[in-house]
Parts: sequence; structure tokens; C-alpha cells
Amino acid sequence: MKTKFLLAAALGALLVTTGANARTLKFEYSAKGIFGPTLQGPADLSTGPDTNKAVTVLSTPTPTNPVTIMWEGISQYDNAIVARPNYIPPDTMGAVGLTQYFETANGVYSIYDKNTGAQLKLTSDTAWWGSVGQPAAANCDSRVMYNADAKRWMVISFAGSVANLQIAVSDTDDAMGGWKSTVFTGFAGGTADYPTLALDKTSVYIGTNNFKVGCYSGNPASNAFCGTTLNVIPLDSLFNNSAPTVANMKQFVNTYTYGASADVDQGFAQQGVNSSSVGTPGYVVANSLFYDDNVAFDVNGLTSSSATGGSLSTLDAPVLGMATMQNAGPGRQPSPIVANQRIIDTLGQRISSSAYEVGGLIYMVQTVDSAADGLDEARVRYTIINATTKAIVAEGDIGTAGYDYYQGAIAVNALGQVVVVYNRSGSQTADNNGDGRPDGNISVMAQTFKTSASGDLVAVSGELLLKVSPTSDYHNGSLDGSAAAGRQRWGDYAQVSLDPGTSHGFYVIGEFAREPNNPTNGHPGGTGGTRWGTWIAGLNVGSVPEPASWAMMITGFGFIGGAMRRQRKSVATA
Repeated sequence: MKTKFLLAAALGALLVTTGANARTLKFEYSAKGIFGPTLQGPADLSTGPDTNKAVTVLSTPTPTNPVTIMWEGISQYDNAIVARPNYIPPDTMGAVGLTQYFETANGVYSIYDKNTGAQLKLTSDTAWWGSVGQPAAANCDSRVMYNADAKRWMVISFAGSVANLQIAVSDTDDAMGGWKSTVFTGFAGGTADYPTLALDKTSVYIGTNNFKVGCYSGNPASNAFCGTTLNVIPLDSLFNNSAPTVANMKQFVNTYTYGASADVDQGFAQQGVNSSSVGTPGYVVANSLFYDDNVAFDVNGLTSSSATGGSLSTLDAPVLGMATMQNAGPGRQPSPIVANQRIIDTLGQRISSSAYEVGGLIYMVQTVDSAADGLDEARVRYTIINATTKAIVAEGDIGTAGYDYYQGAIAVNALGQVVVVYNRSGSQTADNNGDGRPDGNISVMAQTFKTSASGDLVAVSGELLLKVSPTSDYHNGSLDGSAAAGRQRWGDYAQVSLDPGTSHGFYVIGEFAREPNNPTNGHPGGTGGTRWGTWIAGLNVGSVPEPASWAMMITGFGFIGGAMRRQRKSVATA
């Protein structure tokens, strides 16, 4: 029997539809209002420095291992160091620039030398935003990008109110230098939740999922899903010679009305598509509000000076027609406590991190259960579509039987080289790979691919183990050795970014589980809560071998559709 999310009793009323042609909002996209926002763990904070933080690992890329550098990023222990709440999950996010790597997490920001991993700055998110001109209030749901054309950084997050979003832009390519900022209303009176971030040659795209008490008339006291907003801001308004503004921005609002036949599908967690192509529309992808599938549409009429003349290519985007999928159940881990052996939140089908357009193809990843294999395991699904027609060119699932694969992110360079980062975990207690930890512990993994002539992904590296968690029992809401309590959180993001200093370089960041917070593990004053950490790695894929040197198990189907060759693969790592 497939593992499902626990249905709250209140959902019976929440999901009722009344219009004859109405479509029902998927449960997981109404659940934010029921389960609540980011968690704050118990205040069992350790004292003193984090002596267990892993050291930087430098290496020379080889044909079998393109990794050049790895280091530990922000951890939950850093929240204590900068006196911020014990946020769960971290909202793992980072980006690479010419000389630095900038990481954001809930409560903490950090800047590193990208070539050595040396930490240049550690600060609370509130202090950082205060330093760039905004009130030093609670700031979560951050994202960061580097604009290689402008050679400047951009950070977004909630403002002092979760109804508002703030944007900061650096003065130069030095993230340690000066910044300026602006703020705008994302969703008045509610929460402009889960802001996404992308940029192309004309615009910056910020999508939000909107929640507010009173949006659902059947339960007016509930904090309900109200729809989405796609905020499109011209590049010239943000990356100018004075200060960033949202002048000439356009907001595309899709209101969900719980039963009206007028409800349309523009997706959940709308993700603008990063693109370096000139003369193309703005591209947007998202998971469908109603179906186990994705949608895609364009924003036409944009220029680098104004988005006010922009229009959507469709108000009700058709689904792509993806291979069978459903929500994955919680991820497994080899915990000695039976109740904790399947509790890791795999997040659902939303496209949680960046999508990319290269050479007329759009690439995206998300977590799914393919359902067809009968394994009840999470997989990272990649989908490649034709940017113009939105026809699926190729799709496949990354994963091996016996493990859950989740929280994926992707980036694609101008050469069609691809890096995917993700988490892997399972029930395995054996240490077959010789790293000193159970193979089932939550791990940060990556794979490299190239794009074939037919538009599919061809594996170039094998599966790369970047970091394995030192604990087999990560959970929220209770102390080490206890059964998990309350909602379990993981992610919500991972990220892969293109290194602007080299044509073959990528940097990845993902979450892993740190050791419990207690004196036995070197944390005096801690009472035993489990903790998250983040792991950063640089890869240079210019040195990897041709794909023929790696064995891959490929099963599935292929067929000709129109002028495009569509492929569906199940990818098991060698």
C-alpha cells in the first residue's frame, strides 16, 4: 500500500468543489494552511564553537570524479552562534560568483571563498538585511543568484511582513561589498509564500504561492490557498547604476476560488526559467494545481526596461502529458527506532529549484513516485521539453531500487552539460561502500550528464557521493533516541549554479543530517535534538569521460511524436 500524507479531518470541507466543471486543488497545495509555516525546534542550543564542522576537501578532477572542492556550509548550530531561532528546514540555497560562494538559510547567511571554502562572513539573516537597508525583522524563504552579465548578486526573501518580499542587489561582484535593496507587496494581507527566483536576458521572475485566512468560504477561519502571483521585474529596474526598484514590474495573479468553473491552471510554485537566449519570451514551468503533471507557458512582450506590456501565452496552461507519477511517500532511513524509519519529508511534486533553457530545450527536475514500478520509492524525475511547443522531448527517473531519491536540483550550461544534485536514503544498515556509515543514511549525491543529439540526458559520471550523514536517525520535534513528534521537514530546496569563471564549472549545495546536539557529540549545553547541515561542492565537468565508459540500466519506452523524439527512461546508477 502506498504511503500517503496524513489527511487532516478539516480537509473534507476544504477540498469540496461545487461548479459543474470545477477542478479540485491537490491536497498538498492546500496543506500549507493546515500544517503551518517553517518550524522552530526546541531551544536546546549548544554553547561554544561548532568544533565538529567538516574541513574543506580539495581535489583534482579526474575522468571518474569531477569534484574539485567540497566543504560544509551553514548548519543548524550556526543559528545559535548568530542568536537566531532554531529554524527547520534550512531552505538550502546558494550561488557561485567569480570569486565567492553565497549561501542563504533560514536564520543565517554565509559568504565563502569559492576556491578554498574559507568562510568570509557568517551573519544572521536579520542583521544582513539590516545592513542593506531593510528592517532587521524575521526573514526566511531566501534565495540567491549571481547575474553573470551584470557581474552582480541578487538576494530575495520575506520582508518584515510575510505579505511583502524584499530584493537586494550588490553594487559589484564582491558579495562582501556594498548592497542596495527594495521591497514590494507580494500578497496583501496574507503570505506570499515559497518565492522562486529566475532571470533571463530581459527580466527577473519571482513566483509566489498565496495564502490567507478567508480565501475559502467553506471554512473562512482557515489559512487557505488563494492562488499564485508571478512577479516579472525588468532587469534595468534592478541592475542599474543607482538603486534597485520594482518600477515597470507586472504582477500576473491567478486567484483560486474553490469550485468556480473559472479556476484555471497556472501551476504551483511557478518557476521562471533561467535563460541566456536572446529574443525569446519569458518561460515559466510549474507543477499542475490539479493533476499529477506539469504545466508550462510563456510571458510575451517583455523588454529589459519594462514588463508592463507583458502578457501570458495562455491563462489556462495545458498539462505536458508526463509519464505516470504520484506523490512520493516519506523517505526512509536506517533508524534504530522503528517509528523514525520512514519520516523524511520528500516535499511533493513541486519544482523546488531552478529550471534552465539552453538551445531551445527547457530542463527541470522534481520528486515523484513513478507508481508504475510498484516500489513505493521516491525518484528524481527529470523532464526536458521543447521551449517553443512545450512538447516533451525526454524524461526519466534517477534512482536505484532500495533507495529513495528526493530534493533534486539541476543546472545546464551552454554546452548542454548537466549536473543534478539530490538526497538519497534508504533502510540499509550495511556499509557496502566503505565510508564508515550505513549506506541508508541520508546522503548528498550528484550526477553529471550531457545532452544527446536527440535531446535526452546521457550519463557521463557515475553517482557521486558528496556527503553522508553521521546519524541514522534524523527527526524533528523530539530529542535523540525518541520517536519523531509533529510535522517532519526537510529541504525545502537544493541548488546547482553555473560557475561564471569557467565554461565547465558547477557548484552544488544540499542538506544532510548532523550529529545530535548533546555533550557526547561535542556540544556542551545541548540536550539532544537532531540537527541539519548543508554541504557545498564544486565540479568541473570538462574532464569527465564519454558516456560509453559508464554502465547504465535503461528501461522504459520511446516513441515518435510529431517532429520530436520523446524518451522515457528509468536511470539506475552504476
